Amino acid sequence: MTQAPSLKPHPKCLLTELEDGTGVVLNLQTKFYHTLNTSAVVLWKALEGGASTEQELARKLVAQFEVEEPHALADVALVLRELEHEGLLVRAGEAG
Repeated sequence: MTQAPSLKPHPKCLLTELEDGTGVVLNLQTKFYHTLNTSAVVLWKALEGGASTEQELARKLVAQFEVEEPHALADVALVLRELEHEGLLVRAGEAG
C-alpha cells in the first residue's frame, strides 16, 4: 500500500497557506473552502511538487514533524482518502 497515490491537486483548487502553517483550499468549481492542518499543507505542497508515492509523502512528514514513518504512512493514507473524497485531488491523467 505504499506505492499509490498517482493523485495530484485538482487543477480548479487553489491553496492559500496561512502564517501558522495551516491552509485554506478553495475549490473554484464548487466555491467551497476547505481548511487544511499543517501536515495536510505539507502533503498538498509535496503533491504539487510531484511526489508520487505514499512513502515519499510520509518521508516529508517525518522530515517536518516528530513522527515515526509507520504513523506518517497511516496519516498520508487518511489525508489522501479525505482530500480525494472531497474532490480536491484527482487521479493523474483525469481531466479537471
